[in-house]
Amino acid sequence: MFKSLTLAAGAAVLLGACAVEQTTPPTFAGCRTWDMQVGQPNLGAVSVQSPELAKVIGVLDMQTSRTGTGMAAVQTTVQNCTDVDVVLLMRTRFTGDRGQSEPPSAWKTVHLAPRGQATYGENAVSGTTRSVGVDIYDANRGQSQFAPGQTYTVPMQQAR
Repeated sequence: MFKSLTLAAGAAVLLGACAVEQTTPPTFAGCRTWDMQVGQPNLGAVSVQSPELAKVIGVLDMQTSRTGTGMAAVQTTVQNCTDVDVVLLMRTRFTGDRGQSEPPSAWKTVHLAPRGQATYGENAVSGTTRSVGVDIYDANRGQSQFAPGQTYTVPMQQAR
């Protein structure tokens, strides 16, 4: 029993020397997170619904257009500003001249690899849709994928 405890403690010390624990994954230099982007006119219809998620993802672009049949369409490109996987849920809200023109779309799962990007798209089914909004939600743990007080192991980078 004592021998197995000693081995476990030794392994923990070795693992601790190879990794750093942080409360929110660090972002890489040059990546603009949602916290830095809030208020940009071209992203006004985007809503990131998790304060912790807003610290680790960025929205690169949101474009609206019309399909060949005249229906509203949206494409939103998101970026993971960290070196850990991030999983999002995204949906679109549709509005017309008199409020909601159709129910919001179903939530779609979007996986972001470390430092990766993904494009989410949706088309309206109602011809009365005049504008769209995109909601981004934290898929892993509700509103707290990167919860305050929670730690995440970030592997040490080897020198090049």
